[in-house]
Amino acid sequence: MPWTGSDRSARLPADWPRIRARILRRDPLCRVCGYRLSAEVDHIEPGDNHEDSNLQGICPPCHRTKSAREGGRAAAARRTSALRPPAPHPGLIER
Repeated sequence: MPWTGSDRSARLPADWPRIRARILRRDPLCRVCGYRLSAEVDHIEPGDNHEDSNLQGICPPCHRTKSAREGGRAAAARRTSALRPPAPHPGLIER
């Protein structure tokens, strides 16, 4: 289920329902925990690579956990990149 306000579904390929069904047939059990039924399809590496090798069947609890972890990492990266680079030590001679 896409996040509210997400444009993710607009970026999926036209044949996404067929791809999704194929991945869920291939991975009937969650590829993360290994014991709950897969109900969702997850991109292993975030982005728009919709190749089968980058997709996995995943259960909703594992998908929520994985997405929250990825979102936290992305937010931390944005915060870090927004910081001013550290100033050089005043005693260093620039070359």
